[in-house]
Amino acid sequence: MTPERTPFPLSLVVERGRFKPANAVTLSRGLLIAPIFALLWAGLPTAALGLYILAAATDLLDGWLARRFKQSSEFGAQLDAAVDNLFSVAILGFLALAYPDLIMRQWPAAAVLFGGPILYLGLSWLMTRRLMMFHVWSAKLGALLLFCLWPAIALTGWQGWLWLSAAVVGLSRLEQLILIGRGGRDLNAGHGFVRIGEPPPR
Repeated sequence: MTPERTPFPLSLVVERGRFKPANAVTLSRGLLIAPIFALLWAGLPTAALGLYILAAATDLLDGWLARRFKQSSEFGAQLDAAVDNLFSVAILGFLALAYPDLIMRQWPAAAVLFGGPILYLGLSWLMTRRLMMFHVWSAKLGALLLFCLWPAIALTGWQGWLWLSAAVVGLSRLEQLILIGRGGRDLNAGHGFVRIGEPPPR
């Protein structure tokens, strides 16, 4: 007799009959997108930024929870990546509302920062028939800069953060394309020039 499957949407936070707090925290990041937009539209940018910082912090918390409760899984990793991509696109909207002239004046940087990853995923699919999302260090730095972009601009007033983030993200995607072109398929590779066929350095 096969066990009953957990119905959707409960299946997003329950795996093998166990509640996964990490998945719940991951989902909360996606659910907070709408309230952040609502606060911006209501003319409350400070409150929106505060809620954004809380949402961005969940990207650190969900991974810690998965390790703490020994509940890391492929589904959890895929859910985290999907929510991260959704949240990353939302950041473009947040910035456009918080700084209406920023995206128009620095549209080439915005195109690289927000369009580059989408183009990369398309190219990775054409090259491998898979969406290759490597965990190289440049990608981790790029994600950190992207998630910190709005708070960094708010705190320093320097809008060059957009160009800096775009440069790191653009070069990271190029590095990953080089890795794919060299035959790399290990998503946990530390960098794009790791020796193919050997495990990445720890």
